[in-house]
Amino acid sequence: MAIYQRFIFNLSIFCFMVNAESRAIVRYIAEKYAAQGTIGLLGKSLAERAVIEQWMEVESQTYNPPSSTLVFQLAFAPLWGIPQNQAEIAKNEQKLSKALDVYEKRLSESKYLAGDEFSIADLSHLPNTEYLVNATGKSELITSRKYVNAWWESISSRDSWKKIREMSKASSKK
Repeated sequence: MAIYQRFIFNLSIFCFMVNAESRAIVRYIAEKYAAQGTIGLLGKSLAERAVIEQWMEVESQTYNPPSSTLVFQLAFAPLWGIPQNQAEIAKNEQKLSKALDVYEKRLSESKYLAGDEFSIADLSHLPNTEYLVNATGKSELITSRKYVNAWWESISSRDSWKKIREMSKASSKK
């Protein structure tokens, strides 16, 4: 059991580092290439940027931890022959549900999390939400909420995300 726990711990640290670093990388790319199509991803004013940063923080602290746990436990653990932890699944489903209730309220007031324009706050939710909706059997966490589901449909139907999904499918076939 100690080897299994060490593996999970190391995997968790790795996933945290990748997620934490990926946010910095997204910010960097959006800033560096603002004139080449990423303008607006960080907001068009300091006030918009502040709201975007707030929602990035919400994602990293409130959405990502339970959604990552659910994705791991429900999508990846079975593939890797790792026993699922039903207590962790239940606990994190409840945490994510509470977070999504807040999202539902926010998204009843605006099309996207940080306002009426797509931003990196929305973009940061795409990977885990893709797995939640399509690979965990827990799609109802998203689809049962009118505004969260409309937001998901909008952000996941963007051409850039469709292209990433195509590239992911192609690489997984190799």
